[in-house]
Amino acid sequence: MVEHGAGGGADDRTTMRSLLIACAILATLVVAQPARAEFGFLAVWGEQGRGDGQFESPGGVAADAQGDVYVADTFNNRIEVFDACHDPVASWGALGVGDGQLNSPLGVALGPDGDLYVADTGNNRIEVFDPAGGFVRAWGGFGSGPGQFRLPFAIAVDAQGGVYVADTDNSRVQKFDSSGAFLAQWGRFGSGNGQFDTPFGLTVGPTGDVYVADTFNNRVQEFSPSGDFVRKWGGFGSADGQFKSPRGIAAGPSGDIYVADTNNSRIERFDSSGGFVDEWGELGSGDGQFHFAAGVGADPFGNVYVTETYPNDRIQMFGDPPPTIADLREAVAGLNLPHGIAKSLEAKLKNGREDGPAASVAGKLAAFVAELKAQSGRHVPAAAAEQLIAEAERIGGGGPSCPLA
Repeated sequence: MVEHGAGGGADDRTTMRSLLIACAILATLVVAQPARAEFGFLAVWGEQGRGDGQFESPGGVAADAQGDVYVADTFNNRIEVFDACHDPVASWGALGVGDGQLNSPLGVALGPDGDLYVADTGNNRIEVFDPAGGFVRAWGGFGSGPGQFRLPFAIAVDAQGGVYVADTDNSRVQKFDSSGAFLAQWGRFGSGNGQFDTPFGLTVGPTGDVYVADTFNNRVQEFSPSGDFVRKWGGFGSADGQFKSPRGIAAGPSGDIYVADTNNSRIERFDSSGGFVDEWGELGSGDGQFHFAAGVGADPFGNVYVTETYPNDRIQMFGDPPPTIADLREAVAGLNLPHGIAKSLEAKLKNGREDGPAASVAGKLAAFVAELKAQSGRHVPAAAAEQLIAEAERIGGGGPSCPLA
């Protein structure tokens, strides 16, 4: 605990400055160690069933900055929501055609306002829900005209609220504004540039370009936001950069493109121009293995989520592992900090397993800020406290995480 005497405003500012420096050094020493930042398996959850946290062939997946994960639980005709600990926290939907009801939903995407857009595949429409699951609006209907659908499999929303839909059985992409007003469409059945054969997935990259998993053409196509063809890559096969019926696709925050190469039982990663980066996975039910990888989603921290349909019926999460408690202890011990600050930092880390992820570091340091503010009152500059909290949140490295047991 850091003690402050009366009239210690200058000392408080010195203490806060030292702590800010300590956090910045910790972020440098702990988060940016390349030896530990190896992208790989992080977590798995789910099983076949109809209960909370269970699935019947899950489809699309999306995740937000708070660590919440939204899943289209396709044959349970519902949306399931999980927190950063992967515990089920909400679900909504039931088989039907009414507002808020669903029929085999396959695609989900989060809008910039936090609303969830759902490709209600069997009902040939798009439904929009608020973050609590409240029905907002719907549009669509069966057909091939503008604003109509024949089995929409996937949906994506750009930073301005533009909505893109893979109108799968019409072999085209349609674009709408956030209210559902039709804006544009492109594509028709075929194998030429800008043509599709049953596109199962699409995503929007950080620059606004649209990437489409052109499933039975075994390729990815890239388009401008207005639908102009940019490039394509892929081809049938199992070599690097080839595909066998790619289905899900997602863009990470850095622009990397992740593709569920479904019938090769793997995920392939490409740069934003289609250059092959790496791949992982094989057929199976173990960690990092896949049996019909279906949907792919990426959160703002670069973590990747993959849904698998029957028989695995689960979600797998991949990303850069966070620092361990042992890493943080070592970093704190190696800093030349004022005695009180060093002891306080060490106290915040003392309960974690040596090999456990430092998932609760941000929360522990934020609590430390609250202690300082409570002790020193108005003498702690608010801006400095806010900066410290921001630095503390960065130390976690992988976004929001559940506390250590």
